[in-house]
Amino acid sequence: MFLRVEKKILELRSGIYIGVVTAMGLDNQSPNEKIGQLLRGEVEAAAGALSGKNLKEDEDLQLYRCAMKELGVNPSKYPCSIEAILTRISKKGEFPAVSPVVDLGNYISIKYRLPVGVHDLDTLQEDLWIRLAGEEDCGMEENHLQGDELKPGEPVYVSGHLVRTRRWIWRQMPAGRVAETAKNFLFPIDGFYDNREQVEAACAELVSRIREFFSVEAEFGVINRENDEIRFGFMTEEEKEIENQIAIMLKGVAQSTATPEIRRKLAEAGREGRPLRVKLGLDPSAPDIHIGHSVVLRKIRQLQDLGHKAVIIIGDYTGMIGDPTGKSKTRKQLSREDVERNAETYMEQIFKIIDRDRTEVHFNSEWLSKMNFGDVIELAAKCTVARMLERDDFNKRYTNHLPLSVHEFFYPLMQAYDSVAIEADIELGGTDQTFNILMGRNIQRDYGQTPQLTLFMPLLEGIDGVEKMSKSLGNYVGISEPAAVIYEKIMKIPDSLILKYYNLCTDVHPDEVAKLQKMLEDGVNPRDVKMMLALEITGLYAGKEAAVQAQEHFRMVYQKNQMPEDVPSLEIDGGSDPVQGEQILNLLAGGGFYKTKSEARRIFQQGGAQVDGEKVTDVKALALPVGTEHTLKMGKNRFFKILVR
Repeated sequence: MFLRVEKKILELRSGIYIGVVTAMGLDNQSPNEKIGQLLRGEVEAAAGALSGKNLKEDEDLQLYRCAMKELGVNPSKYPCSIEAILTRISKKGEFPAVSPVVDLGNYISIKYRLPVGVHDLDTLQEDLWIRLAGEEDCGMEENHLQGDELKPGEPVYVSGHLVRTRRWIWRQMPAGRVAETAKNFLFPIDGFYDNREQVEAACAELVSRIREFFSVEAEFGVINRENDEIRFGFMTEEEKEIENQIAIMLKGVAQSTATPEIRRKLAEAGREGRPLRVKLGLDPSAPDIHIGHSVVLRKIRQLQDLGHKAVIIIGDYTGMIGDPTGKSKTRKQLSREDVERNAETYMEQIFKIIDRDRTEVHFNSEWLSKMNFGDVIELAAKCTVARMLERDDFNKRYTNHLPLSVHEFFYPLMQAYDSVAIEADIELGGTDQTFNILMGRNIQRDYGQTPQLTLFMPLLEGIDGVEKMSKSLGNYVGISEPAAVIYEKIMKIPDSLILKYYNLCTDVHPDEVAKLQKMLEDGVNPRDVKMMLALEITGLYAGKEAAVQAQEHFRMVYQKNQMPEDVPSLEIDGGSDPVQGEQILNLLAGGGFYKTKSEARRIFQQGGAQVDGEKVTDVKALALPVGTEHTLKMGKNRFFKILVR
């Protein structure tokens, strides 16, 4: 189940900030003298502090009085719960005990000057809402008080249509009362961004006190403008599946649509019995793929494995403009032939990662080429120039008087319209595509569609751990490289990137990644976890069998310092004379193993070369008899066989 808050209430004052603590299995029947002492002590302290003061002028309470006025509630006639409690204490100097759990809630409420509710989870049949009452709520006799009927528009805590608290935080109704036999509880601590520090402190102490007095670990979450719902209690199988999908979907993600919106989209698609349509637009200007490019593709594959459909859009029409994102000058436009050639190469590679059977492929010329000038004007009217100039690259070029063509403004609009054309449910992209993808949400809304969810993947550092992975920098791992090369390259990444590579480059479940993180925190050798990572990534692209062989090769060369079986052979025709060292240098450079003879010679001179296990520093003095076979080790782990014929 969920606690959810209606938008109008979320936006009260500086914005609602509700701490939500849930605890299961609390003993609310056995007397608890320690809780009683806490409550009596706080009541006594409050009575002294409130003596002679006008509560209506109290700063803490003013937040609630003003918010209730915004909702049409007279706070003098219907004070919020904490004001009512403090008023009683100031007048009578006492406050009654009820039961251990309720008393603990009242102690927290008095100490932090906050409304604290206590709800019995087992009496909830549907989600708990904070919303404005509707006609159906008002039609239920149980929701009325004598001489005080519930009317539409009144703020209430409600489950289904049964009101649990009237006038938001004024008075508890019979449906919301807590029996002594209750065991599972939800404590909403209502507040605002203005007093969020008090709310967080109150939640922290409540969690701590529940652990102290009931030996139970409570859970704590927050409802605010960015997160309008929170889950509590036991989950149905359907809810568990949705939460599992969300965990996989958000694994490694840098930014995304708020989780409640993702949850609602998944639930809606489940009810409709359809997969989500997951959009990925490809720029057909860079056809070579390494695992840095594969970050987004791996996420697509994970969503496909959950039953969703990938919709790949080849931007042949947008490619003719060229994406100006991050560019300081106008992009060169691609020809139709360039676009089609690159697209064909790209598709060959991406189907090594994503599932072809769960993929649609479209060229956006399918719809963009059919638009007439009126359609283009209609699309352009959906966005202002000021909005376009919020993009960093556009703004810098405009400010610095660099060329900025009107047609470049159409790139984000055209990409956004792609989402309308295919009715996208989700769009993925790198963080550098944030503006374009969010534009898609806005344009879908303008065309009457439900806005797509957004998932932004971070850039992946290369194996040097510093720069973005790039073929030109040599810090890349190609998806088509030999298994031994992939494995060896992954083993070179810094320890600090192990978890990031697990999150972005593998399909390992988030729960398993969390276990690996715990292993590292507990002092497990990072090398061992990295070898597991290298095996996982190598297996994805070269197959499991090849990955196991690559791992054994690595162990033999790098850990056991042994020569593997599949090393390059240098065959030399020595005639009748011994082979000289210079001939070996010629073969090492001529075979492409080293760029020059000088590079290979330096390894000898620096003591990094061994022949048959013996260090050789003077390559000129090396002489190998005809008809012999030798082992040459160059550096830490490069081996060669030398065959002298």
